[in-house]
Amino acid sequence: MSDLERKEGKIAFKGRLEAIYKVIVIGDPAVGKVDLLSRFATDKFEANYLPTVGVEILKETIELNDYNATVTLVFWNIAGQPQFYMLHRPYFNGADGMLLVFDITRSSTFSNINNWYSAAVKYGLSGIPRILIGNKSHLKEERKIILPMGEHLGEKLNAPYFETSALTGENVKAVFQKMAELIYKSKENYR
Repeated sequence: MSDLERKEGKIAFKGRLEAIYKVIVIGDPAVGKVDLLSRFATDKFEANYLPTVGVEILKETIELNDYNATVTLVFWNIAGQPQFYMLHRPYFNGADGMLLVFDITRSSTFSNINNWYSAAVKYGLSGIPRILIGNKSHLKEERKIILPMGEHLGEKLNAPYFETSALTGENVKAVFQKMAELIYKSKENYR
């Protein structure tokens, strides 16, 4: 057996599986999608808000030691402004997972998660793994969405619910690790 084998579009190197998956990151403007990705990739937080224009793509590798696998997630951070809605079809196409992000201090961003999920379903993504994220958990005094509300929506969407803070890093790595595991398990038919 050689060190490198190709199997069904995946590469096994010295017995370890390597795979690449596309993850869309969706939610209203200014909920912290860019900040979450930046915190995960660089462990840094940028305080200045710059809206995403179209899509930003970030690639990160995650080790799934329990599965003897290395997974590369290619995150497509999709602009939340209405003028970019016509770009959803090409950006959503081929997604293997989705992160649905809202701001726990803004009720409208929570309510709009249903619209974001409906758009993903419209483009055939109802069966992919997803995670619901309530971001900005460090703003405790400004909180409008309480934990049970997030958990309830997560159950409704069949999505684990996490509260994160891109500012402090709370739960950020856990979200991305969980996303990698959920996609890997769905693709490799683990039960």
